[in-house]
Amino acid sequence: MQKQLIIIAAGFLISYPSAIFSDSINLYSNTIEDKIYNNADKANSNHKIKDGDIKYKNEDYRGAIIDYSEILKNNPENKHAFFRRALSKSKIKDYEGAISDYSKAIEIDKTYHQAFYNRGYVKDKLKDYYGAISDYNKAIFLKKDYENAYINRAYAKSDIGDLPGAIKDFTILIEINSKNALAFYGRGYMQSKYEDHYAAISDFTKAIKIDQDDDLSYAARGYSKGKINDYEGAISDYSKAISINPDLDYAHYNRGLMNYNSDKFKEACADWIKASELGYEYAFKKADNCKNSHNFKASIKNLLEKKIKQIK
Repeated sequence: MQKQLIIIAAGFLISYPSAIFSDSINLYSNTIEDKIYNNADKANSNHKIKDGDIKYKNEDYRGAIIDYSEILKNNPENKHAFFRRALSKSKIKDYEGAISDYSKAIEIDKTYHQAFYNRGYVKDKLKDYYGAISDYNKAIFLKKDYENAYINRAYAKSDIGDLPGAIKDFTILIEINSKNALAFYGRGYMQSKYEDHYAAISDFTKAIKIDQDDDLSYAARGYSKGKINDYEGAISDYSKAISINPDLDYAHYNRGLMNYNSDKFKEACADWIKASELGYEYAFKKADNCKNSHNFKASIKNLLEKKIKQIK
């Protein structure tokens, strides 16, 4: 699973993958990397690209930028150096510089689908969702089966409120690759935003069948089961997610809510304390009540009522 974002939804929490970053050194196959090296215009440029790549892999991003810039002094038409320098600039959060370098790579090669994709990713980071969608569109036009581009475009569409468009992208991706767990997870997430929790549960279940260690899909399915009042089912799914990833803080928190709704106050208390120990801020007040209150049930009920009012 990719790095996660946490979304608050009506007192519960559900997680979904952030935009997937196309890292030419880590994501693309060795074949593509070798092709890039073999296409270098000069032997010394080839050497410098490799030097820059080594520094990039060792997280010396500023050093990598220096190497790639040296190449561009001698060969300003080297699209791969622009692409790699953009990657490095992204790592040091120079997003405008990264966009500029990706744009230069695209000027040199208008069919460079990875550059369109990565420029879209950076625009996503800057919350320019319409710009990101435009770049993902171009990447997909150039590479019809670009799975990560469909995923990122779907989440960008969600960010502008286009849930039908997001669901359509995930559905297309599932048609392209029915074994892509992230596609089922993403579509399930969009279904849950639509409050179609039965459809969401179906998609999360399919994601789990593909990847039985998918802690996020278990947690997300637990969320949807909780929304249809299947508290025991939700507890079971959160427990499975936690068994896979004991540090999944919001799963402890949400399981506490389900235990509370099932009148399992002692278990709820244990979950909230654990979530608090993991640093989950929404659990702090509930954990304090668990530790300090003589009338736990009444105090937690008051907290939940206050939370409901805040949400409204």
